Amino acid sequence: MQAITYISTILVVLCCCGNPLEVVAGRLRMPSFPKELEKFNCRNESFGMHFNLTRLSGYWYEAGRVPNVQVLECLNVSVPAEIDNNTLSLDLNFINTVNNDWSFTQEAVDFPWDDKTQSGVFNLQFDTVTVTYKLVLTDYDNFAFICGYGSISPVPLFKLFTRTREIDQNMIDFVQSYAEKYGVGSQIAWEKQSPDQCNGSSNRTPLTVLLGFITMLWALSMGSQICT
Repeated sequence: MQAITYISTILVVLCCCGNPLEVVAGRLRMPSFPKELEKFNCRNESFGMHFNLTRLSGYWYEAGRVPNVQVLECLNVSVPAEIDNNTLSLDLNFINTVNNDWSFTQEAVDFPWDDKTQSGVFNLQFDTVTVTYKLVLTDYDNFAFICGYGSISPVPLFKLFTRTREIDQNMIDFVQSYAEKYGVGSQIAWEKQSPDQCNGSSNRTPLTVLLGFITMLWALSMGSQICT
């Protein structure tokens, strides 16, 4: 059942959050999944999931993401159990791999504890570029998935976080084979979060990497339009 949950999580987001592949959700026959997600559109929805901060607190490790673009590795997020000065401060740790770099970064990203943040909408601003992430669903104990988009790119973003550093390889193989049947297997990037894999030294900030990521997606989308 846990494997089915992860399959449903990944493929529903690919189908419902505006993925260009346009896979039909009805074909997936995903059991025991919230009906409202079938109509969920990341860019069009005003709110994400209203969450319980205490239950969400702790460490979350990025297990998978869409699209499969290598710009960072070993991302983990520490969520506090309480709000400080009306601000939600998330501690991010990741390795920046832009331009073949391999530098470990620790950074805090702050969000105002307003209605949007409490309803699972997180806006990151860098100059004129905005990246929006929305918490779509979490069971608090095992997984959380987030969809997103950038203001300069139509390409949808997706991140799957888990409480454990790494998903069992058998589960990854199972999900991957299932996804490939529907033409979305190549869109998933799986993360390796072992301590040996995630060593490095500090350098640039998360917002800089996010800007580079969104710019890269914009360039890819523009190239696709020119070729068609």
